[in-house]
Amino acid sequence: MKATFLEHSLRVSVVCPLCKGSLEIKRAVRHNDVIQRAILSCVSCKTLFRIYARIPVLLEPGQRADWNHPFVEALFGYTTEPYEKLLEKYGIDRIRRRYSEVIKGEYSPPKVFFKEPVDRSLLAMGGWRIRKCSIERHLERIKRQTEHNEALKEMVYIVKDLSPSRILDMCSGGGFFLAHLLEKYREFRELYSFDIDYKCAKRIEGILMYYGLLNKSLPLVTDARAMPFRQNYFDIITNNCGFGQILGYSRALRETYRALRHSGKLVVREIYGITRWDSSRTRKELGFSVDELVEFYKRYDIYIDKESFIAALEKIGFSIELIKDFKESYLIVCTK
Repeated sequence: MKATFLEHSLRVSVVCPLCKGSLEIKRAVRHNDVIQRAILSCVSCKTLFRIYARIPVLLEPGQRADWNHPFVEALFGYTTEPYEKLLEKYGIDRIRRRYSEVIKGEYSPPKVFFKEPVDRSLLAMGGWRIRKCSIERHLERIKRQTEHNEALKEMVYIVKDLSPSRILDMCSGGGFFLAHLLEKYREFRELYSFDIDYKCAKRIEGILMYYGLLNKSLPLVTDARAMPFRQNYFDIITNNCGFGQILGYSRALRETYRALRHSGKLVVREIYGITRWDSSRTRKELGFSVDELVEFYKRYDIYIDKESFIAALEKIGFSIELIKDFKESYLIVCTK
């Protein structure tokens, strides 16, 4: 029986996100030789992870394979409700009191421990995203929504010109960058894509399935702050507006640096950040001034703006090669 790309990855690149030890497959259920369900056991720390509907979920025990905004997570802990709903539910005054208590260290959101990172509802939502009609509609949506996005197009051209062999796309979200990249460049040997949200990983699986690339690609669920990859492995790591979605993004930057090979490239598109927002508008719509948000974001290591991001990259050891500004976002190319 020929080894699948997942099995190849476990031999050469994918490791335990906690201790970086090797992972071995146990109790695998296959269909047409492809692993549908299995347990992944770390040979070093003995932590158990699982494969759900072909997607390896490599999260710290207790985490759920779902996402919410880092500001919401820092204030409320785990919740599936967006900030707008919480604002409607609690009101600005109550949320400002919570903000004050958190800033002063008088309150910490409760930690929620999930027995399984993926439940039936996530499995169902993920399964819907890989139906042919859903994939085609999503690709049309990407094309329509990014038709005039020059920054995204430039990001694709940069990656294509580098002709990387081993690619990691982190915080892939709905796959807007990957869908454009795969239209232009498929000559890689290995492509890995991850998001902390299981629904997003299934969306990426659908895109890779559409292009017939699952024989050399692996979508998975993991945390950018604890990546399950060997050191010095990737030629290039890409991130399309993902660092701003991470609570504790400096840890993700350090993990990115670790996973890149020497002279490897990090290519990032990111928004300019909260320091360019209108303070009177944020106070009215969010309940906080820009200065209050900046104070909170600094305390909880949330992406603030372009200038602080560049400083963080250089502090970790990256060498900045290119910075290019666009209307609503900017591109950075840097080297390890």
